[in-house]
Amino acid sequence: MTRALVSVVIPAYNAGPFITEALQSVLGQTYSNLEVIVVDDGSTDDTRERVAAFGGRVTLIPQANSGAAVARNTGIRYSHGTYLAFLDADDVWLPNKVARLVEALERSADAGAAYHGYVAMEETGAVVGQPVIPAHDGDVLQPLLLGCFFGPPMVMIPRACLNRVGGFDPDLKLGEDWDLFLRIALAGLPIRRVPEVLVRCRAHRMNTTRDLARTAVFGRIVLDRTFADPRLPARLLTQRFRIAAYKTHAIFQAGRCLRAGLWPDGVELFLEAARLDPRMLSHPSSYLDLALRTLPLADQTWPALARHADQATALLTNVLDGVFRSSGLPVELARQKRPAWSALWMTIAVVQALARRYSVATATSGRAFVTDPLTVAAALARAGTGRWMSIPCLWRPVRAAATERT
Repeated sequence: MTRALVSVVIPAYNAGPFITEALQSVLGQTYSNLEVIVVDDGSTDDTRERVAAFGGRVTLIPQANSGAAVARNTGIRYSHGTYLAFLDADDVWLPNKVARLVEALERSADAGAAYHGYVAMEETGAVVGQPVIPAHDGDVLQPLLLGCFFGPPMVMIPRACLNRVGGFDPDLKLGEDWDLFLRIALAGLPIRRVPEVLVRCRAHRMNTTRDLARTAVFGRIVLDRTFADPRLPARLLTQRFRIAAYKTHAIFQAGRCLRAGLWPDGVELFLEAARLDPRMLSHPSSYLDLALRTLPLADQTWPALARHADQATALLTNVLDGVFRSSGLPVELARQKRPAWSALWMTIAVVQALARRYSVATATSGRAFVTDPLTVAAALARAGTGRWMSIPCLWRPVRAAATERT
């Protein structure tokens, strides 16, 4: 029996250094019924020549530079497959990627998409950090509103689903994938997880940091749209959940900006989260969240935080100092100064304890108590319930040997 045709769409802009490896990873799939479409998005390097070297095995569609959303939509329009899979031109699929996702979608005929885990790699191709796999399956609307936990290189979508909900929104220069995935979830279509690492995602100097602040802006647009959608279930329409979604987005983006050295943007985004929920400044979990988000994406773990204890201490201190030095600080935030510093010292004590610097941790805990004993008492009460994190973990670090299969 002939297996369903899978259309692989690869948007490429000045992808010459990496496109050959990306295409080889697609053509080396164990699943053979593929059509491969590269949409050259106005490249000025040798991307087209490198794609042309693959001959008839790859369809090349050139277009004027229009962005990833338009390029993916162009590929969808020219494709014929039952299923659509997407790969960024600098990433690499593992050989079983397509087979695993087709199996997942064939097992769940009503699914709107299937997705899997990833591992990060350097520009050279060396794997870095911890492999991670998805934690959510089925109705993922609520966790998806708290952050986009998969991207185009990790997903496969039935054509019937795209016909129903539409493609990537070309008006969104960033966040267009999150918007599409939310529309799939809003349509009531389950999204299935494949608990394996099936792609290596490359971080390199061509991944510009200048778009990070803009990502936060477009993310707010995506959230605005979703919360205005009449299909949103009543359980997600509460003010508490809405604040949690916007706050979580702001903290995620603050971490990304700070990780890239964009301090003013990072501080402003953390302040944006605090404006939404001033009491978060008195919770150590807020600072632990931020410290973890500033670590490399694939290594946001407690052991990694312990290894970077001094950097985390300096970063958190500078961020909170920046918050209270901000002009026009609302009164409700200004009133949080003592609780905020107390919570921060508690956070630093936790980080130092993770690093097994117990004398420093003890001294810092004392400083927290002297600053505001009520904040310490409240934080310890919350910690006793296991609530150390205020942002849920969207990905689960795992051991490479257990997940990166070929």
